Amino acid sequence: MMDIEEVKSKLKEIILPIIEDSGAYLVDINLKGVGRRLIVEILVDTDDGITVKKCEEISRRISDALDFQDPIPGSYRLEVSSPGVGNPFKVKRQYFTNVGRFLRVRYIDDILKREREVLGRLVSAGEETIELEVDDELIVLRYEQILEAKTEVVW
Repeated sequence: MMDIEEVKSKLKEIILPIIEDSGAYLVDINLKGVGRRLIVEILVDTDDGITVKKCEEISRRISDALDFQDPIPGSYRLEVSSPGVGNPFKVKRQYFTNVGRFLRVRYIDDILKREREVLGRLVSAGEETIELEVDDELIVLRYEQILEAKTEVVW
């Protein structure tokens, strides 16, 4: 039986230089399924948004490296893609690349000491906080307050 966290750690060690060399950044690594149905899902993005062509380029390079280093026992299917709209943010850098977009954010309200959820436009993202414009009001949230944030398409 393989240790999922150990495999993810080995994968990260192999793929991180490839992703960064391609001008992208790693969002997440997911292992889904078991045995012959194992899927290795690698989510990547760039500061300007990622293209299908860039995902294909990164996928080819990762595939070659994994074939050479063979960190996963048995067969698997490799999928390299963007995190997509509606998926929760996994890394702080996603906030920086989504300034100007609408986010649905669940967070702990410091004053009320309870969970709240808002939909607002991400005005800015700094090292410690983000600023959301919600109904003409500016809300400043520290990253540690945020339980979940994801982009949302507003019509």
